[in-house]
Amino acid sequence: MRGALALLMIGICTAVASAQPTLHLSLDFFVNPNHVPLVICQEFGYFAEAGIGVDLFVPANPSDPVKLAASRAVDIALTPQINYLIARSEGLPLIAVGALIDRGLGGLLGLRENGVEAIEDLRGRRIGYSLEPLEPILWRTMLGCAGIAEGEVQLINVGFNTMQALLAGSVDAIGAFRNFEPIQVELQGSEPVFFPQEAHCIPETYELIFVVHPGLIDERGAELAAFLDTLARGIERTTKDPDAAFEAFVAAYPDLDDELNRRSFAATLPLYAAGARHDDLGVWTTMQVYLVEHGLIDGRLPIEDLFTDTLLPWSDGKGE
Repeated sequence: MRGALALLMIGICTAVASAQPTLHLSLDFFVNPNHVPLVICQEFGYFAEAGIGVDLFVPANPSDPVKLAASRAVDIALTPQINYLIARSEGLPLIAVGALIDRGLGGLLGLRENGVEAIEDLRGRRIGYSLEPLEPILWRTMLGCAGIAEGEVQLINVGFNTMQALLAGSVDAIGAFRNFEPIQVELQGSEPVFFPQEAHCIPETYELIFVVHPGLIDERGAELAAFLDTLARGIERTTKDPDAAFEAFVAAYPDLDDELNRRSFAATLPLYAAGARHDDLGVWTTMQVYLVEHGLIDGRLPIEDLFTDTLLPWSDGKGE
């Protein structure tokens, strides 16, 4: 009798687990401290408490997430706002529903020992980058903002070996993220000098947003709302109890338990999007204008076609 009861209970638990809806989410790239709130929502059981499962997928290429979401190979994609706007201009059916990091991370990184103190010191130097055509446009904007003409620098595509190229002296500066590569440089014994993009004529941006196929909102809107509500809870827990959050993160990914990732996480803490919000109209407008002016998108789309705030926690009509 007890054996039969045990088998019955196992069957019930399995049925409940299998009935839990799962959202398949593509990260923007490899797992890193940017993703801590997502990971702790799993590790602390927040997603399970909300009645959803979330499966994290690591793409082979950072250009893949928007394509995967548009084709519905995944339910949600995490991607930079700029990548998303370019994808929308190319006709991919997508809409933004929330944010993980609500400001830009990018900029140019040089080394003080190479005589780089101010951005003007990059005149006549070599700048290494990875991604075309976006990075050359961004870095020329920054340099032009400092009065450095296009012909006064050499932009060199070094693939994804930007750090090696900088430390080896093959280039004098590289495109970098403020919460990662400068820390790598310090750990290598050099002194980084970082120039944030928004301080040099590039509009503020949402670094990481969540995008979905519009049809998913009609079909699984309640699950998406539960996901964003839970994520907001995870972001709040991360910022209020960072030590516990990081320990849960490295428990899930032990290979990331090192000084680089610990310091990167500390640098990222002020950058997470409170409430998972992504609905500042000014950010959407100015970035679209910039991308049009620099030929990265053909024209501006109506703001209401680009994002929805109806799934966010505490948005109008939802209440707290």
